[in-house]
Amino acid sequence: MDKRASVEQLVETIPDGATVALGGLSMNSAPMAYVREIVRQEKRDLTVVAIVAGMSVDWLIAGGCVKKIVSGLVSFEGLGLAPMFRMGVQSGRVEIEEYSEDLLICRLRAQAWNLPFVPTKAGLGTDLLPLHEQTGTIRVEVDGATGEHYVACTRLPVDVALVHAHSADELGNVRVDPKLIWMDNEIVNAAERTFVSVERYVNHSDVVAEPHRTTYPQFMVSGVALAEIGAYPTSCFPEYSHHNSFFQAYSAAASAPEEFKTFFADRVLGPETWDDFIKSSGGDEMITEIRRLSA
Repeated sequence: MDKRASVEQLVETIPDGATVALGGLSMNSAPMAYVREIVRQEKRDLTVVAIVAGMSVDWLIAGGCVKKIVSGLVSFEGLGLAPMFRMGVQSGRVEIEEYSEDLLICRLRAQAWNLPFVPTKAGLGTDLLPLHEQTGTIRVEVDGATGEHYVACTRLPVDVALVHAHSADELGNVRVDPKLIWMDNEIVNAAERTFVSVERYVNHSDVVAEPHRTTYPQFMVSGVALAEIGAYPTSCFPEYSHHNSFFQAYSAAASAPEEFKTFFADRVLGPETWDDFIKSSGGDEMITEIRRLSA
């Protein structure tokens, strides 16, 4: 079965109110082509799961797509917290459900493994546990055999996972080269459906010849879409770095509401296609720069 489709076609299948998990790690390897299209299609009331995120979550909040964020951190690293995330949570417009990375990963693993919970000792003695007393999504329990305390991390259902990778064949066998260095596999394993954007397509015969290079086999992937420089303005290691100039311009604009409204409308949503967006952000000159920075 050919699983290739356009970014637009795959995003159309995501309903309002869905729980959407985003891959990437802060300023690295986020599925930005999908995120931009979600905003352009005006999806609403999404619950967004992002272990450690940044620009991807910020665009969705700026676009009015998000009801709740489930995350450990949403930041631009040295530039501070992601600005629309901070404003959205502080104003109460966006709900935040906060965990540590390990606690959130354990919840995703419980879902992936079809277990009522996954135990960990991470979080014991921290202020995170009281945050979830009412819901019980994480809770302290005692092992009856040993008397040891642990944190029970309950299932976290995910409707759709969105990740970016280097390549895929027509059947949906996906490669992350040279290896998987983020935590994307956790959301892929937990999700009902996974959509992957890729820098390029490869032949199925190449995948068969080197099966050890497959990161996500076809049975884990619901659809793949071609999106060259599809993680921009985040990085896609080792092919290109994040674009610091875009992050700085975005952060500067976010300090003034009207300026940011214009910036977001013109720079992010204005270009008709993803290729148009890349061209409007500097095109070949920008691509050369971020490839050089990753070398």
